[in-house]
Amino acid sequence: MGHQGKRAVLLGLVLPFLSMPASYGQGLLELLDQMADGGSTMMMSRDSTGHAVPGAATGRAVPGGVVAATPVDRIPPLTTPEDAASPAPRSGDPPGTAPQQTRTPWPALPQHLPPLAALVRLESHVSCAPLQREVLTILGSEHPVWSVTVADPAGRLMADVNGQVPRIPASNQKLISTALAVDRLGVNHRLKTSLWRLPNGTLRLEGEGDPGFGPQQVTRMATALSGHGVKTGTVTMEFEELGPSNWWPADWHSADRNWDYGAPVTRLAVSANSSGDYAIYDPPKHLAGIWSQVLNRQGVGFAWAEVPANSPNPRGSQLIHEELSRPLQSLVTRANTESHNNTAEVLLRVGSGSWNLSQASQITLQWLKDKNLPVDGVTIADGSGLSRSNRSTTRLYTSLLLTMQHHAHGGDWYQTMAVANRTGTLERFSSSPSLTGKFVGKTGTIRGVKALSGRMDTPHGHRFFSLLANGSAEPRSRMVDILEAVLRHSSCPRVF
Repeated sequence: MGHQGKRAVLLGLVLPFLSMPASYGQGLLELLDQMADGGSTMMMSRDSTGHAVPGAATGRAVPGGVVAATPVDRIPPLTTPEDAASPAPRSGDPPGTAPQQTRTPWPALPQHLPPLAALVRLESHVSCAPLQREVLTILGSEHPVWSVTVADPAGRLMADVNGQVPRIPASNQKLISTALAVDRLGVNHRLKTSLWRLPNGTLRLEGEGDPGFGPQQVTRMATALSGHGVKTGTVTMEFEELGPSNWWPADWHSADRNWDYGAPVTRLAVSANSSGDYAIYDPPKHLAGIWSQVLNRQGVGFAWAEVPANSPNPRGSQLIHEELSRPLQSLVTRANTESHNNTAEVLLRVGSGSWNLSQASQITLQWLKDKNLPVDGVTIADGSGLSRSNRSTTRLYTSLLLTMQHHAHGGDWYQTMAVANRTGTLERFSSSPSLTGKFVGKTGTIRGVKALSGRMDTPHGHRFFSLLANGSAEPRSRMVDILEAVLRHSSCPRVF
């Protein structure tokens, strides 16, 4: 039996405990991983006087004080039914030596079980009545325009108001784009910008949307050309690029497209197609101007043309130079902490493996379904949240946060978020000292929309939350009040 099946058996054994108070349920999933790994775990026994005697413990510390789950690929194989067959005496054993005792085999389970994180799901009912009442009191008459979901690491639903109502999420959409990219590519992945020489002598430039590509990279590529004998005359270069109709999501407002936050999304971009506060409206022409300046300084002329994206390179093409982006971890940080739209759009496309936005959206929605996340009513119209056609629920975001908590790269992903009252878009979140440094999260703001989803550190473990308001008169103050209530009720027993 595979390690996922064995972990599922253990999960079945501990599920009854998940209906107990939160103080009992916390850490069971980490314990499950340690048990499946065959490592020692912290166990409590009683001596003859009734005092607790702790056993040995092993674990891997990650930020926030949580013991990290053992990565799937590091879980050693356990005894299977085939392994458990009684072994014959070894050739070197003395006559009459009894064979070694076998361990009890694991029961057979269906193959292709989902990963452990997908098995951690939100409960269907709220079980912290005090927090639920306080949230409703804070929302007051505005509760119809709000969605609020709060959960603990075991999936216990501590508060929920309209959690299944689809709303415009604004930049909380970036949580989906960045989680997708981290899950499918890993935090060390780098985007490539490649310069090729075709058999007919023409140069071709290909890219993956690196938002950090700029004049410095063009200069290095030009230097590489010089090293390949291009020192005089005129070079002709093809830019492999999307057509202009694909540069923006269809419903991005024309006014937004003039500003850096609405810059076109292209495979070949200079400084994320931004010039200060303004968008670069014709990226290929702007890139050609930079190439021309750089090569002219070297005494080389420049001509250029565009070819469709994904045009195959002819047989015999030679790679001249390749520029790599910063690691994906850095790009995800820019998207989550700074809420950089262009970077988030690129991450959606490279994470899904498609630069066709419609296809990328479908692939991403299927990815959410494959993670067993609640997607009823969810619409993915872009990767950044600037589109007003996006729809999501606080149940989805809270479930995604919970799933990433148990992901192999979950710790890295959470480190890419802004810190309350300290960094990024949360730097000036509130004047409340009780919340300073207590949570990381992703904000979201467009006209009439306010959103905040993240993970809070409490004396009783992490609490995962998502708050979406579409049409609230005072969203910020209510968000602060709700999060302070979550902190106060973090030890809430199960009260229905």
